[in-house]
Amino acid sequence: MTRHLRISPLLIELLILLLVAPLNVSAEFYADVYGGAVFTNKTDLTITSSLGSTVTNQSLKVNNSWTAGSRAGYWLDGLDWLGLGLDVFFFHVKAPSQLVPSTMTGLGPTTTTLAPVDYSLPVMGIGFDVLRLRAPLLRSEEFTHGRLQPYLSAGPALFVTWAGTARNFQPQNQHGTDVALGAKAEGGVTFLLTKSIGLFTEYRFTHFTSKLNYQDATLGPATGAFKATWDSHQIIGGITFRFP
Repeated sequence: MTRHLRISPLLIELLILLLVAPLNVSAEFYADVYGGAVFTNKTDLTITSSLGSTVTNQSLKVNNSWTAGSRAGYWLDGLDWLGLGLDVFFFHVKAPSQLVPSTMTGLGPTTTTLAPVDYSLPVMGIGFDVLRLRAPLLRSEEFTHGRLQPYLSAGPALFVTWAGTARNFQPQNQHGTDVALGAKAEGGVTFLLTKSIGLFTEYRFTHFTSKLNYQDATLGPATGAFKATWDSHQIIGGITFRFP
């Protein structure tokens, strides 16, 4: 099992700010639970061998999937259009069995053929919503921060992926794990049913690159790295709980 953890000092500082800021300011806290649909773009899956070859499987089609998660954070009272949050969610990127153009370089002449591919990755995301903006609309004495709240959110995210070996690698029953730094951005709208409970719907975009390493007995004492960049579009809805 291999891990590739890439966390910048800036991300660590932002996480510390996220945790300690509520101790120093008045805030409206929130907790959300949600679920929805995931649509992932076609991608290229690159397999590099420690022996020097590179195989690029082009334009893999990815099945539609589902997502579920929860998040928590706060909106500042003094600046109630500004907030921070922490988001944990799960989804799946699965390229079903298919024939795609495959190009091999590095061991002799470059060749392009059709190759069978079947690749699947469960994904857990941990999003740091370091910038959350909302428009507090329909304010009233009961809904001091607005009953209707369009919002935008963006920030870095950690994406944890894990999978067993692909069919063309030996020995079987290997498992790889990768932790990569990516990004998450979203926009949506919340409508409060009461001061404490509301409903929301949003569009979300996620971007990350995964890289999983395996031993490849078919090429002797070699290792192979499976690398792909995944861009997903998600439509989600859920319930929000507010704690003024």
